[in-house]
Amino acid sequence: MEPSTVDKMKMGAAMGGTVGLCIGFVFGSISLIRFGPGNSNPITLLSKYMLGSAASFGLFMSVGTVVRSENRLPMSAYERRLPVIMKQRDNQ
Repeated sequence: MEPSTVDKMKMGAAMGGTVGLCIGFVFGSISLIRFGPGNSNPITLLSKYMLGSAASFGLFMSVGTVVRSENRLPMSAYERRLPVIMKQRDNQ
């Protein structure tokens, strides 16, 4: 039995959130190294980068997974497919 649409949405959100956390960590670290923390705590700034990118990646991946999800064809649909007919070419 294949997963439901809600299950696919949860999986997409989890994958997008994980990717977003990693990307946020990388870009947040680069931003901290280049520009410094400013008036805030470095951990606070890094967590803002990570949570922001995790939320946006998670949202887009969950929506994309639901949009992209396709239902499986029943076995009768495979049986109804017509065979491929090959014609011989006339070389003149």
